[in-house]
Amino acid sequence: MGLTKKIEAVTGIVLGGIALVAIGITVGPMLQRLGVHHVLAVTEGNATGPKFNVPAWDYPASSKAATSSAHPREIPVLAYHQLDNGCAATAQMCNRTGPGVEILSERQFYDQMSYLHSQGYSTITDAQYVLWARYKAVALPAKPILLTVDDGINNFYAPATAVLQHFGYNMVSMVVSGFAGGSQQGVRPYVRWDASWTQLRALNPAIWGIAFHAGAQGHLLFNRTCPYFYPCQLASESAAAYQARVSADVMTGKALLKQEIPSADTQIWTVPWNDLAQTSNQPQSGPGPKAWLQGFAQSHFPVIFVDAFVSNAHGEHYRFEVHGTESMAYFIHELTVNTRGGAFNG
Repeated sequence: MGLTKKIEAVTGIVLGGIALVAIGITVGPMLQRLGVHHVLAVTEGNATGPKFNVPAWDYPASSKAATSSAHPREIPVLAYHQLDNGCAATAQMCNRTGPGVEILSERQFYDQMSYLHSQGYSTITDAQYVLWARYKAVALPAKPILLTVDDGINNFYAPATAVLQHFGYNMVSMVVSGFAGGSQQGVRPYVRWDASWTQLRALNPAIWGIAFHAGAQGHLLFNRTCPYFYPCQLASESAAAYQARVSADVMTGKALLKQEIPSADTQIWTVPWNDLAQTSNQPQSGPGPKAWLQGFAQSHFPVIFVDAFVSNAHGEHYRFEVHGTESMAYFIHELTVNTRGGAFNG
């Protein structure tokens, strides 16, 4: 191992050592803007700022790691959204102003991947995760982890690809068919903000997997009284009309994703805002969502990502959503606590 690699490995271990000493927590505002992404296109444009330089050499790919058929008790799952929007790529933390607490700097993302690598984690694919979640036979590395990014926002892919390639990691992009389609067709606000179908197909398949997030309407804030498309039944909707609306958006979105990207995984549903009407403290309205939505999801998706905090019989699994306003120590602490506490158990 060369000197640069030794320094990087030691850095990851030192970060782990300080995790339980200095934990910084910042709570940012929640954006509720009708009719657009839940993550607003605010200050795209750090092109003239300092660049973060990823080392030119790469670690061996996780796909080359030794595997076994043993069924691990847990597989951590991390969720990301954006990079370098409103903060410099070199910033230690993305303490930007305004909405968008889930935006990280490239350096933050690099530091987190460096820590994971120093702790012996190897990334796995969406297909491996589904097999594990269904208790099917699957070969897995000793410390598997699943990395995901939501919404298909274009500012994530280029910087993340460089970081992932360096560590030999892969990631799954959870795509909203309405966003990708709008970008493909040149429709605002999607064009030049969301990745188009063409751009998604151009991603390196050795690094990127694609899975389902929402259909054409499912990730829009569509009603002022109850803002979320899937768990909100309008006062004017019958149970049948509500079910038909939700089912059409999901099934059409899945079909379009598979048509545009044949290799896409449609066995996973990352539910927008983690809201499947599964708990009473989430936005929902009408009797339909509580009585029907979880069963609908379970009948069409073996794996459903929501804030369930522990996996359950409904096929629901927890993801730790990473925020740029949270310190490295907080990241390490939460990953450690959630893993030891069973949040990622199968």
